[in-house]
Amino acid sequence: MSRRLSPRPSWRPQRWLDVEPVKVPQNLELDDVIAWGLGATDLMFVAGGAAAGWWLYELLPGDLFVRIGAAVPPAVVGLGLGVVRFGDFALREWVALAVQYAMRPRRLLLGGGR
Repeated sequence: MSRRLSPRPSWRPQRWLDVEPVKVPQNLELDDVIAWGLGATDLMFVAGGAAAGWWLYELLPGDLFVRIGAAVPPAVVGLGLGVVRFGDFALREWVALAVQYAMRPRRLLLGGGR
């Protein structure tokens, strides 16, 4: 009585395909693109700016031009922080870097520098 040797367990039906594992490099630091070439953080800034603009538009009473004038700046800021890039860095990263630079401790060392 010969037994068929198979790498497939006996409980698995024959109709399933055998799929070999594939090695995927894990050291790639790529941002996930969700929609329109934007990542999750980018989309959150764009949506937050749009939501803030819409909220201001709906909140303020008065003339149409006043409401639009109040709603446009947060929408433009959200769009800028989410979409605008200089080189490989987003505008929000440049803003964070500028804030860190402005908030750094300043010390004046005179003499021996102790």
